[in-house]
This record gives sequence, C-alpha cells and structure tokens, in this order.
Amino acid sequence: MIFQNLHPQSKIWLYISPISIDSVTKKNIFSLFKDFVDNWKSHGQTVNGQLKFIKDNLLVVGADYFPDGMCGRAVDEQVRFINQINEGFNLDLLNRTNIAFVQQDSIVVHNYNNLDALIKKGTVNKSTIYCNTFCTKNSDEIYLPFGESPFSTTFFSS
Repeated sequence: MIFQNLHPQSKIWLYISPISIDSVTKKNIFSLFKDFVDNWKSHGQTVNGQLKFIKDNLLVVGADYFPDGMCGRAVDEQVRFINQINEGFNLDLLNRTNIAFVQQDSIVVHNYNNLDALIKKGTVNKSTIYCNTFCTKNSDEIYLPFGESPFSTTFFSS
C-alpha cells in the first residue's frame, strides 16, 4: 500500500519529476497541498487527500475511496493543483514521456523516446525496476520489473 491510512481502493496519481525535488521545495509543496486539500470536495464531501514523495523524483497524490468514484470536478481540481506546482516549481510533472527506474537505490528519469537506445546499451532490461505510472489504486504496486510493465510487449516481444 502506498498510503497506509487510505483504503486499498483509494484513487492515486503518480507523477515523475526529471528534476530532483529538494527538501525546501517538498516543504513548500506540502504547504500548498494542505491549503488545496482543505477545500477539495467530491460530490459535496470533503476528500481525505494525502501527498507523498518517494525519493526525490516521485510525487504521489492519494484520495480516499468513494464507492461511486470521485466526481470529474474533483479529479480536475487535483490536476489543476499539480499544474500549479508544476509551473511554480518547474518540475515537468505532467510530461507523460518521463519514465522512471530504480537504479542503485536512486530514481533515474529517462524520456520514453530513448528507451530503445537504453535497452540496446543494457542500461534498461527486463529486470530493471520500473516506477509504475499506470498505478490508479492505493493497493497497486509502484515498483515492477520492467519486463512485467505494460511496456514489456512493446520492447521485449519474443
């Protein structure tokens, strides 16, 4: 589980920053998130939202489980919040071509368009740990061997 005090089916969003997020920036983002989450609502109910940094390149937002799902407006508000911090801190969080791996206990961010070259060089292989941006639920696994990722058939078809 990503957030221990949220329901396993809670909605999560995982964002990758190619730029390491330092402690001062994290503190500022937490402060902005507190202001945001105090007013975050779905279907008229306050959303129990949480924010977490994983190492210095992954930012995860969690929203407590709503049996009927979150309303579109609440999801849009979360994206606007991410856009606000993205622009305010120049983090490139909304660039979906960012792809992250764990290498030597650090997060390394690459551009998706460079994966062929990284695989040919041996930098990335089936067992390289991939940071799974396809996560949508709190119970999803953030770390997967790249060979088990949604990209495996594209890059490792037999």
